[in-house]
Order: sequence, then structure tokens, then C-alpha cells
Amino acid sequence: MSGEPESQRYLFNQISMLIDGMKGLNTQIARQVDAMGRYDVEFTKLGRSMARFESELIDLRVDMGKVKLEVGRLRTEVGEFRSEMQARLDAILKRIDDLDGRTHDIADHVQELRSDSLRQYNEVINAVQDSHRNRMSLNNLEDRVAELERLVGLRPPPVA
Repeated sequence: MSGEPESQRYLFNQISMLIDGMKGLNTQIARQVDAMGRYDVEFTKLGRSMARFESELIDLRVDMGKVKLEVGRLRTEVGEFRSEMQARLDAILKRIDDLDGRTHDIADHVQELRSDSLRQYNEVINAVQDSHRNRMSLNNLEDRVAELERLVGLRPPPVA
């Protein structure tokens, strides 16, 4: 009887620890989802920049025959823009690689937490089964002792 509150406290502590672990995991996943949203915004910005860049190139080709002196300057600006876009793209790709690595780490962590939760679940089930078997054995022993006491004459027969 005195073991039941302790085992319940142990069970509640284990469940609480599992829930706390899941909260941390959920926080990490939320951060990763938020980071993916920021990358989507950056890709959209990059797409718009590239569309503007292509539009400007078309306009420049039309005007190229009119202003030959501007061509050198435009080439320089386009080269700088391309370098800037390449640098941005490289930075984005690096961020994506970092995010991919962190995602794999988080997936591994989730798998470990899943394994731990299954192990703890099995331990809880085993403890409940053991408790049930012990209770059944105790009830059986109490019945036998009562029968022996009745046979010996120490106890009156049970009232039906």
C-alpha cells in the first residue's frame, strides 16, 4: 500500500520529465520552422531582384545603340550586382546547409527521445503488471491465511 504513492510519484516525475523534454524539442522545431520562413522570404526577395535585374538588362539592350559610353558603366554595375547576388546566394546556400545539418541533428534527437519514451512506456507497463501480480498474490495469501485461521478456529467463518 505504501509503495503506490511512491510509484505514482515516480510515474508522474517520469511523465513530467518526458513532457519537459518534448517542450524543448517543440521549441527547437518551432525555431527551425521560423528559420525556414525567413529563408523563404529571402528567396522571394532574391527572385524579385533577379526579375528586376532581367528587366533592366532588356531595357539596357534597347538603349545600347544610343549610349555606348554607358555600356562600360553598366557592365561594371551588372558585374557588381552579379557579384552581390552570387554572394547572397552563397550565403543563403550556406545557411540552408547549416539548417539541413541542424535538422538532421534534431531528427536524431527526436528519434532518441522516441526511443526513450518507448522504453519508459514499457517500464511503466511492466511496473503496472508487476504491481497487479503482487496484488493478486497478496489477495491469494490473505485468502489462504483467512482459511487457515478459520480451520484452526481463530477466526469465525466469513459472513455471506
